[in-house]
Amino acid sequence: MAKRFVFFSMNDFVNEGGGTIRMQGILNELAKSGREVIFISNAENKDGFHPSIKHISIAYKFSRNDKRRFQFLLGLFSAGVVRFFYSKFFKRLQAVLEPFKEENIFFFEYLDNSIGYWLKHHNVIRGYINDLHGVATLEFKFQAEQAKDLLKTLKFRTKYYVSNLLDKKVCQHANGLIFASGEMERYFIDEYPEVAYKRNYILPYYLSTNEGLDIVDEKLKGELETKFEISEDEKIILFAGAFKKTGGVPDLIRAFQKVHTKYNSRLFLIGDGPTYEESQQLVNEFKLEDKIVFLGRTKYHELRTYQDLANIIVCPDKQNVYSELIIHVKYLDALASGKLVINGSFKSVTEVNVNESLSINFTPSNVDSLADALEKCLGNYEALTEKYMNNRRYTSQNLTYASGIEVLTS
Repeated sequence: MAKRFVFFSMNDFVNEGGGTIRMQGILNELAKSGREVIFISNAENKDGFHPSIKHISIAYKFSRNDKRRFQFLLGLFSAGVVRFFYSKFFKRLQAVLEPFKEENIFFFEYLDNSIGYWLKHHNVIRGYINDLHGVATLEFKFQAEQAKDLLKTLKFRTKYYVSNLLDKKVCQHANGLIFASGEMERYFIDEYPEVAYKRNYILPYYLSTNEGLDIVDEKLKGELETKFEISEDEKIILFAGAFKKTGGVPDLIRAFQKVHTKYNSRLFLIGDGPTYEESQQLVNEFKLEDKIVFLGRTKYHELRTYQDLANIIVCPDKQNVYSELIIHVKYLDALASGKLVINGSFKSVTEVNVNESLSINFTPSNVDSLADALEKCLGNYEALTEKYMNNRRYTSQNLTYASGIEVLTS
């Protein structure tokens, strides 16, 4: 068992998201278990961290362009070339990491993963263990396939090529890797066979045990019920997430259009993103302005209150390799709400949702299948509510970082 855990991230924790939730979840649970936890980062706000965590400031921020340039250079050229261009940054990290040069350090996000490789190459640290949040190569490949003009296709194909080169370097020299699912581990082993011989961990995306996130704001809930005139016999279907190309919100609108006339129901949509305008156009085309409500973005700590308004929560993601590898936090948030949940039958999800034990499946990118799932929930609401009545308890006991952190300590 490690005497202490040292983690690194360039993140400043100003904006809350899936990455920051995961980092704080892992760090806090290790600290709660009595381990010594040291976090080297740019974190400005320490409120979300366990008080026993020792913070060390990097005090060196990267802009979005800095991140892209650093990773592009490291993918194409040697670590020595990158050191020439980033000598000031390198010296700062040398100074910060001097007390930990004989340790294996955990690196959290994609930029951090690259920095871990860079530092090990220059003997600033003994080794690195990377938490693989996602798969950038798959994202760039998808964007290249979806691009509608030659320039964008070339742009994303170049990014895919460089990202693949970088991932190969980083994975080859890592001392260990943390995967978000067994399917994700299998993908990396297929792509980079040397990964099979590393010290690998499987730690899925889980929920934080921050009790403040599980509180329903009754005042806000009452205001929303009044504002939207929600009746007791009405069924509210909810989506909360990003309107991404792979997010499936337009599919959800099309599916809802197929079933809404049979039931007293409305669809509430939280979030924004690239398909927001397309979604609005579909609502106008189907003349569903009185049935579909766009709520825009909300704060994460208010999500539980919006969920409490709903009867059914849908995660309508389209078929994509990324979702096959990683469970989205919005799915876990939905399970924790205790509401009926509909989610695509991705391999990562079926690892926990065995035989629909936690939620209703649909075939991703299949509007008819999604419509059938909606109709199943609306038409059998009471029976399904009883079937899934223990979801909240199961989620709190089995799908939080408190329940999964032992993979790092055993």
